[in-house]
Amino acid sequence: MGYCKATALPTSEPVTLDMVKTFMKLSIAYTMEDMLILGLIQAAREEGELISGLALAQRPWRMVLDSAPYYTDTVQSQLAYPPSYYSLPRYSTTLWNYSQMIKLPYPPAVSVQQMRYIDTNGNAQVLHQDTDFIFDRQNEPARIFPIPGSYWAANLYVANALEIDFTAGYDPDPSAVDTHDVTSTPPNQQPESTIVTGIPQRIVLGILNLVTFWYNNRGSVGDVPQKWAQPFVNSRIDDWQPTRG
Repeated sequence: MGYCKATALPTSEPVTLDMVKTFMKLSIAYTMEDMLILGLIQAAREEGELISGLALAQRPWRMVLDSAPYYTDTVQSQLAYPPSYYSLPRYSTTLWNYSQMIKLPYPPAVSVQQMRYIDTNGNAQVLHQDTDFIFDRQNEPARIFPIPGSYWAANLYVANALEIDFTAGYDPDPSAVDTHDVTSTPPNQQPESTIVTGIPQRIVLGILNLVTFWYNNRGSVGDVPQKWAQPFVNSRIDDWQPTRG
């Protein structure tokens, strides 16, 4: 079992109070309902995230698993490791690259701060991006693999034995781009990566429309007509193959 939750609120929303007021043709000087509008902005962003499966505002996340995935030789299943053939993760397979893969939810993933696991002696161990594992953010969802030729270390078979701290979500600046160079040892794990992290304008429009709809239809807060949901639906990333790259 596993789950993923944000560990902090976004430092900024994809749209600002002034953007919403301009869109709704309200005077910037009108401040009586500012708190209401700010709440609607956050609610619309959260609704967009539920519909799209994306992180529409950048923030830190923590994914927790009971065990790291691992390679399984079904021909010699008695050698399955760890901890036994009968407690395999649901995504374990006989293919090394697939069974070692961990996918991160809520794209776009930007960076992984650390992976922390409890080893078989009960001690906490920390793994770092580029040094101890590969972070592939070119794919969505992003993927994590051990260093080529290696395997995830065995962990103590307890609840939440593996924690992955990562940053994911769009930058409110629509022109934002992030470049990462792999410089750690061993080299040549994978090429450098450049990804656009700026918030797509269709998402901005979706949030603006939804805030406006809720503002003008205050008894309908929580309702999302299809035409207002469509920008989020069109941006949705569905991963139908959790054990495939």
